[in-house]
Amino acid sequence: MRIVAATACVALLALSGCPNSTRNDSVTLANKATEAYGKKQYETAIDMFTKSTDKWRENHKAWYGMAAAYSMKQDWTNAEKAASTAVQIAPEVAMYQLMYGKTLYKKIIATARQEQADREKKKPDQVEVDVSSLNFEKALQHLQEAVKLNNDLWRAHMYIGLIYRDTGKYKEAAAALTKSLESAPTDPQPWVELAELYRHWDYTDQAIQVAEQGAAVVPGENEKSDIWFEVGMGYDDKRLDDKAIDAFDKALEASRGNQKAKFARGQAYFRKGDYTKAKRDLEEFSKAGGQSVEFFKQQASRMLMDIAAKSAMPTGQGSGAAPPAGANSPTTPGNKMSPEDLVKKSKEQKEGAKKDEKKGK
Repeated sequence: MRIVAATACVALLALSGCPNSTRNDSVTLANKATEAYGKKQYETAIDMFTKSTDKWRENHKAWYGMAAAYSMKQDWTNAEKAASTAVQIAPEVAMYQLMYGKTLYKKIIATARQEQADREKKKPDQVEVDVSSLNFEKALQHLQEAVKLNNDLWRAHMYIGLIYRDTGKYKEAAAALTKSLESAPTDPQPWVELAELYRHWDYTDQAIQVAEQGAAVVPGENEKSDIWFEVGMGYDDKRLDDKAIDAFDKALEASRGNQKAKFARGQAYFRKGDYTKAKRDLEEFSKAGGQSVEFFKQQASRMLMDIAAKSAMPTGQGSGAAPPAGANSPTTPGNKMSPEDLVKKSKEQKEGAKKDEKKGK
């Protein structure tokens, strides 16, 4: 009997220790997942966070980490599910509420974009979604809960501002975005978002001021590229082309891949009549820009044709000077050629010159 009792006692001790062992294994896996996340090994992190929650479902930190890893892959469906579980387990944690609100917001837009792309038989990055028609109420509730729990979460204030902006509540959007900047975040996004909102209102000076403040606060040159672009667009709106070009130069120095800055700088050079530099920027933009900037590529093409037309004119006419009386030129009334015809003619002349050169040889 004593042997039986002793065996039962060991069994009970082992059973009572199982939850602790399982919990410890879960925490160990979550720590390894966090390490992988820090190295940007997001697939590995997701796999380990999943194993961690399989071991112990109540590990809310692992669910939160999983949501963050899925977010980095822009898998908003799975990110939202993981964040939702973290909130269910520990609703009192402000960061979980923030993550859930953010992933809900992103998922709603991504789903709408995919559905529209499917209808139009296009890729998601080729369509523009009317976000004003989307329902962000649940996302907004969780973001507001996050700032109730911790009013210093600038990212929560930013996403609240974005939802207000997307739903046409611009006054509330400005207040929320301004609140997000009170802690001087080193992330460029809130600075860019508020500057763009001011530009939307035609509050150009305020937009420039916000963007320049952001450029002074955000560390790292690459991170400043979009902020300098906003500074440039503010001066562009005021048609202060030299200041705009200087800001676009800084945007491109920070990130050579900032194609919108290259296009905008090309436009500014075009307005100044510096067609050599305008052509350089517009041609590089046309080659590098993807489908998402197709409209701007069309604008670039029109400016390039205009530059080609001006280049094909006799000396002195590109600046708007009147052609000599009776001259048989493209600008003579009754004989005006379109930019497309001028480009075609220019190509024909070049091909003819090459043939003559070969004959001469």
